[in-house]
Amino acid sequence: MARLRCVPSLLLALALLAGASLPASVASAQQATDPRFFAQTNFRIDNDAFWNFFQGRGGVPTFGFPVSRQFLLDGFQVQIFQRNIMQLQPDGGVQTLNLLDPGLMPYTQINGSTFPAPDPAIVSATPPVSDPNYDSAIIAFTQQQAPDTFEGQPVNFYQTFNSTVTCEAAFPNADCQQTLIPLLNLQIWGAPTSAPAYDPANHNFIYQRFQRSIMHYDATCACTQGLLLADYFKSILTGQNLPPDLAQEAQGTKYFRQYDPSQPRSIARPAELPNSDLSNAFTPQQPGGGGGTAPTTTWGYGFNVHMWYFNQDAKNHTAGLIQQAGFTWLAHQVEWPNIETAPGTYDWSELDAIVNTANSYNLKVMLSILHAPTFYRSPTSGLTPSDPSAYQRFMQAVASRYAGKVQAYEIWHEQNLSVEMGVNNVDPSVYLPLLQAGYTGVKAGDPNAQALLGAPSPTGANIPGQSIDDLTYLQQLFALNGGVVRNYFDALSAHPSGFSNPPDCTPATPQCSLSGGFNNDPSFFAFYRVGQYHDLMVQQGVADKKIWFTEFGYCSNSTPPPGYEYCSSIDAATQARFLVQAFQMARALDYVAGMMQWNLNFQLAVPQTDEKWGFGVIRDDWSARPAYSALAEMPKQ
Repeated sequence: MARLRCVPSLLLALALLAGASLPASVASAQQATDPRFFAQTNFRIDNDAFWNFFQGRGGVPTFGFPVSRQFLLDGFQVQIFQRNIMQLQPDGGVQTLNLLDPGLMPYTQINGSTFPAPDPAIVSATPPVSDPNYDSAIIAFTQQQAPDTFEGQPVNFYQTFNSTVTCEAAFPNADCQQTLIPLLNLQIWGAPTSAPAYDPANHNFIYQRFQRSIMHYDATCACTQGLLLADYFKSILTGQNLPPDLAQEAQGTKYFRQYDPSQPRSIARPAELPNSDLSNAFTPQQPGGGGGTAPTTTWGYGFNVHMWYFNQDAKNHTAGLIQQAGFTWLAHQVEWPNIETAPGTYDWSELDAIVNTANSYNLKVMLSILHAPTFYRSPTSGLTPSDPSAYQRFMQAVASRYAGKVQAYEIWHEQNLSVEMGVNNVDPSVYLPLLQAGYTGVKAGDPNAQALLGAPSPTGANIPGQSIDDLTYLQQLFALNGGVVRNYFDALSAHPSGFSNPPDCTPATPQCSLSGGFNNDPSFFAFYRVGQYHDLMVQQGVADKKIWFTEFGYCSNSTPPPGYEYCSSIDAATQARFLVQAFQMARALDYVAGMMQWNLNFQLAVPQTDEKWGFGVIRDDWSARPAYSALAEMPKQ
């Protein structure tokens, strides 16, 4: 399948789409089966005390979604939500942390917004807890300091304070104790520590600082709500999605970038953070509790994705969709020139972001890296380097950098097509030294990573200089140099395509084609063709090596481009049904180790006139096509 070159003009649209929510069908289904699990963030409220507090104080509207597990911080068990941090008290009760206190997050500039600093006069005037009339005094003080009108604007700060926790939430099975409601709201907000103030860069925004949160009035919608500040505390701990201004303020503090899963207790500088344990604090969960939404099987359920030049929110969203579906692998194609920009000069920024994002979502990574930079090519080498040692050096550099982070590399792909190798370079004798170089480089950089023989493209066309039948190509490759290729791959990649044929269709039943075509060659029948690959491996004495479907998909597109007319014969529901059936069939084959669905999200980056569009299972607004929902609901074994 053709590679994607991301169009820079799409980046603005991607940035605007990055905040879209995950598919509601999946989120609601998982929420229904386990009300404590939140598919929006893949975390669960395991602790009964936290769960009861969460329900009794308004749930998601009050706290936002959980963004961590329960973990030990500064001697207390805590759980981070988007707006607040819950802390378990020695007596079993629950309190929310004074998030904006000097010891935690006393900052005034976050993500381009400027908040009022604590006013010493207001802080000193706050009634002390020792006051015998504290309950009434603190509420009167809050009402005095938090106005509902500020300079003619209906900010509703006290009204928001006093209506966050409702009688219905706090007393669902008993008469409302109205006098307690203000004190329950005090648990959420704390006392005001500043007067209202405009954001100096945007006078549509008015903020007021409290001990535990910041109220935000937006004049454009005349609405007031609390900011998602606790999520920023998580960013300080992890260093992920950390705005530059907040990073500048938090740098040097004991919480800054402390989360490091490679260290004991996952703490980077343990001397600065005693009585804490961040192990698994940010490892996603699954409904019913436990670790990871991924299935326990080692079989590879994966998606081919596009994330290059996506902003970080879109990268997170993409990885979240993989995890949301219960899949374990992220497969990404990489253009070699995008990294090695001059001989020995590397720009790792985009690939670092992709790999680190995948790892943060507990996903395994497979990379397919191909197409030599122009400075390594010759007039006759096409898209490959004139000297394969350049590829060996590059693959070693990649594997060394991502040792333990990238689990598999596909060494080139579709090398039986000139579009991937260059005209007149589709001969297996051109690919063999490239495979040897890539395999050697990977193993030198990371001996534990798998190196896969690149997948030939399913085509029955033998066109001199342009293409070779995929099975014929593999047969010729194994015949070279006494079958030396056997020593240079851990598994065989395959790119079978469904075309318009059901997964169980074979050349013996060509009438099964939904389009009435694409049924006159064995390469059009995915599982039959992969069975032929396996037969060849048995003949060659490498039956112990597995086959990976590193790209497999069904195209559903009512207006496909030329050459992909069969896509119009498959509607979205049929695409979903065929994909689930194909995964189930592949899983049942003992010689197949995994399958990467082609593709998850390319509709976000290509128009409908592009052949890759129809294979996508996520629409360009991030919503799920039926195939994504079906794959998410499919049992993984």
